[in-house]
Amino acid sequence: MRTIVIAGGTDGIGRQLALQLIRNGEHVIIIGRSSEKGEDLRLEVARLDGEDRFIFLQADLSLVSENIRIVNEVYRRVNHIDQLILCAQSQKFSKVYRETKEGFEHHFALYYLSRFILSFKFQELLKRSAAPLIINVCAPGVKGDIKWDDLQLQTQRPFNSIKAIMHGSRLNNLLGLAFAQSTADTNIKYVLFNPGAVQTKGATEAFDNKLLKILVKLMYKIIGLPVQKAVKPILHFIKSPPENSLTAYKQNNKLDIAQVISNNNQSERLHRLTIELIKRKHVELKIN
Repeated sequence: MRTIVIAGGTDGIGRQLALQLIRNGEHVIIIGRSSEKGEDLRLEVARLDGEDRFIFLQADLSLVSENIRIVNEVYRRVNHIDQLILCAQSQKFSKVYRETKEGFEHHFALYYLSRFILSFKFQELLKRSAAPLIINVCAPGVKGDIKWDDLQLQTQRPFNSIKAIMHGSRLNNLLGLAFAQSTADTNIKYVLFNPGAVQTKGATEAFDNKLLKILVKLMYKIIGLPVQKAVKPILHFIKSPPENSLTAYKQNNKLDIAQVISNNNQSERLHRLTIELIKRKHVELKIN
């Protein structure tokens, strides 16, 4: 029985993974913002007779302080982690720039900073596993440049949450590389995984405009994968982790890392800037 942590596990891909892993006999720790959704998931797990292998931890992962609290809580509860799956994301479309109470742009904080913190802070627990694996559910393969002078897109007006998410995906690519470089002497594997279009509630209800919502639902019905099918590659990685320290996939298709990340030197730069940014916001964080 493996211990698997899923960040963002009460909806969509994370929820489907949690239920399937419980069916497979694994020990699953779910981190999510909504205690109501966490309780709903617990009841579903109970119907599968898996409640003794299930833990729900409530946290707002858009806050650095909450990520650190959750890391400490997991360290108190388990002595190792076999797999860490990073799914937390807000797909709600917005043209309004919004900051967390810690002063970070919301999408940047949830989609990148949280994954940065959890990846590095959980590495000691991962090292204790025989086959440790991190799966970062993002969007490797998205083209575009990193806005080095504006990582949080604070000056981009009008603000566009879709652009923020795409930019966050490019940051996650470099996060994967930075992690792989810093843990080269370990057997931890890091997978950047793009599930493509998936028929989740978050994706199909991202827009408030009624007409757009109808059009998006129709589009996802045509091109989107049912969530049960979308998680199959992730389940395969969990069963048989890739041999390389860093790999990238779009669904079942392996991507060329050299094309996903064209400049290896940028990962160290982003790592340094991320630490400096967190310190500037007066949030204590120690990363090895």
